[in-house]
Amino acid sequence: MDKVDVRFPQQSKPAANLPKNAQERAVALVDLMGRLTALLEREAAAVRARRPAKELAQIVKDKQPMTLVYEEVSRLLRVDREGLIGLAPELKTALKDATARLYAATADNAEALRIGGEAQKVMVDTVITVITRQQKAPATAYAPHMGGGRGYSPPPSGPRTSAALNTRL
Repeated sequence: MDKVDVRFPQQSKPAANLPKNAQERAVALVDLMGRLTALLEREAAAVRARRPAKELAQIVKDKQPMTLVYEEVSRLLRVDREGLIGLAPELKTALKDATARLYAATADNAEALRIGGEAQKVMVDTVITVITRQQKAPATAYAPHMGGGRGYSPPPSGPRTSAALNTRL
């Protein structure tokens, strides 16, 4: 049940346009699983191709409502036992095939995202190592590495001394 703030009355939301019977739900679910499978495959390909974050964010934005509708329609279909039993055999086969393709795409997508996350972690760790090494460089004008203190190097300034990194992913 949705929570409603009684202090500020709002107009009721229009009812969702969900399929009304098992036949409609099954047809809608097959179509939705096909579109969701294509989107997951596109996301996995974009991650592997190291596409810009803006493009990946748009895919995620498209994926979220589709996933929510998929969950709701599949739940409605599962609870309607009589309707599910009464579906035509070819529609049951189409549901089974679409489910198998969706699960395969989901597994591939999860693997691509895992590998992409690991690659990003390696890159961030490398940047942190370089910055840490730069920050540990000698800070005096006459440093021991300059041949016993006889050489001169200007005091560090600029990017080396002001380097900072947000390590949250």
